[in-house]
Amino acid sequence: MNWKIKTVLLFLAVAWTVELAAQNEGIRVLEERLVSASGAARAGVLIALSEANYQAGQWDKAADWAIEAAELCKKIKQPALRAVALNRQGRAMLGAGKRKSAGKFEQSLEVLREGGLSDKNLALDNLQYLHRIAEAAGRDQEMLRIEGEVARLQGKIVVNVPLPPDRPATRRDLRALQSEIISANAAMQEKQLVLLEQSKELQAQLAQKEAAISQMTDSQMKSAMLLMQQRALLDSMGYRSNLDSLSLLNSNLALRDAQSQRRFYWGAIVALLLLAAGSLYFFARARQNGRIMQEKNKIIREEQQRSESLLLNILPALVAEELKQQGRTHARLFDDVSVLFADFVGFSRIAEVLSPQQLVTELDTCFKSFDQIIAKYDLEKIKTIGDAYMCAGGLPNGGGAQLRDMVNAARDMQSWLQVWNTTRDEQGLPRFDARIGIHSGPVVAGVVGSKKFAFDIWGDTVNIAARIEQAGEGGKINISGAAYQVIKSQFNCEYRGKIAAKNKGEIDMYYVLN
Repeated sequence: MNWKIKTVLLFLAVAWTVELAAQNEGIRVLEERLVSASGAARAGVLIALSEANYQAGQWDKAADWAIEAAELCKKIKQPALRAVALNRQGRAMLGAGKRKSAGKFEQSLEVLREGGLSDKNLALDNLQYLHRIAEAAGRDQEMLRIEGEVARLQGKIVVNVPLPPDRPATRRDLRALQSEIISANAAMQEKQLVLLEQSKELQAQLAQKEAAISQMTDSQMKSAMLLMQQRALLDSMGYRSNLDSLSLLNSNLALRDAQSQRRFYWGAIVALLLLAAGSLYFFARARQNGRIMQEKNKIIREEQQRSESLLLNILPALVAEELKQQGRTHARLFDDVSVLFADFVGFSRIAEVLSPQQLVTELDTCFKSFDQIIAKYDLEKIKTIGDAYMCAGGLPNGGGAQLRDMVNAARDMQSWLQVWNTTRDEQGLPRFDARIGIHSGPVVAGVVGSKKFAFDIWGDTVNIAARIEQAGEGGKINISGAAYQVIKSQFNCEYRGKIAAKNKGEIDMYYVLN
C-alpha cells in the first residue's frame, strides 16, 4: 500500500476516534441533563439525545429516544416539538433499515398541518426523505406528488405532466424506419466504392516501385544498401540520445516526486499533531464542562429536594403534587375525615404568669411534641391558632383505621403532657392541661389565597369537633357519638350523655378512658 494512503488512513482513524469520544461524551452529558429536566425542556433533551445517537450510528437508541420524546410532546401538547421528534424517529428507522419509516415522516407533516406551524425546513426535510423512499420503491406518481409539494413550499409553480403511455408502432413508423435503413445502406455502398478506388491506386504505386527495383544494377543495389545502413546507424544514435534524455528526465521527475512526498509527509505529521492537540484540548474542555454541569445538576437536585421537603411541610402530599403539576389546586370534598382540636385550660392565667418570650417557648415545646406524635400516626397538621392545635386524619383516604390512630395520638399527647406537667410542678411552674376533642365526618379541604399558601379544612365536622373540645375537661379526651360508634370495640369509653353544644343542639359525648 502506498505510504500516502497509509497516512490518510491513519489521519482518518485518529479523527474518527476523537469524534467518537466527543459524541459519547455529549450523549453522557445529555443523559445527565435528562435527570433534572421536565416538561418541554425534557422533550428538547430527548430530541437532542436522539440526534446524538443518530450521528453516532446507534439507530435503535435514536429511535427509542425519539419515540419517548414524541409521546411526551403529545402528552404536554407541544406540536412543534412532536413534529421534530417524529422526523427524528423516521430518520432513525430509515437508517436501521426498518419498515414503516415513511409513516413517521407523514405523521410529522400531519402534525405541522394540524397545528398551523410554519416550519418550512422541517417540512422540506420530511418531503425529501419521502421522495427518497418513493424513488427507491419505484413509485413515480408518488414522486411527482412529493415534488409538487416541495415546489409549493419553495414558492414555485409546477405543472404535473403525466408519463407518456406505451403504444404499439404504426405502419407510418415502420415505413419511416425502413426508409432510414435504405438511406444508411446507400451511404455504406458509397463508402465501399471510395475505399475500392483508393486500394487500386495503392496497388499501382506498389507495382511501379517493384519495376524500378528490378531495373537497378548491382552497384546501385549496394549503394542503396549502404545508404540504408547509414540511415539505420543514424537512427540508432538518435534513439540512444533520446533514451539518455528520457532517462535524465525520469531521474528529475523521481527527485521531484521524492521531494513532494517528503513535504507531504511532514505536512501530514504537522496536521496530525495539530489535530491531536486540538482534540485533546476540546476533550479536556468537554470533561471540564461535564463536571461543571454535573455539579450544577447536583445543586439543582438538592434545591429541588429542599423545596419539595419545605412544600410537604406546608401542604399535604396530594395537594403539593397537584400544585407542582398544575400550578394551582382545587378544593375537594372528603367523605370521612377525623378532626382533632386541642386547647389548653386557663391559658389566659398562664399568660399572666409567664413573660411573652417564656410563653412562646413553652407553646413551641408542646407543639413540637404534638408534631412528632401525629407524624408517628401519619396524621396531617392543619394549623395552630394561639394555644389551639388542630390536626386531621383520613386525607385522602378515610376509614376506621385513621380514627383509631387519631385516638392513640390523643392519648400519647395527654401522656406526654402528664409527664411534662410533673416536672413543671417540681419547678413551681404553671401546668399546661389540655382539652382534646375528636369528631369525624365529611369536610372540604383545599388551599386559599395566591401568596403564602395555607391548607385548611371547612365544614360542619370541623365546627362540631371544636364544640366537643370546648365541652371537655383538662387532661381528658372527649369524642362524639359518631366517633364512638367506630372505635367502641377498640377503646374503653365513658358515656357522658347528651351535652348541649353552641349552635349545634345536644350531642352524644364520650370520654376515652386510659
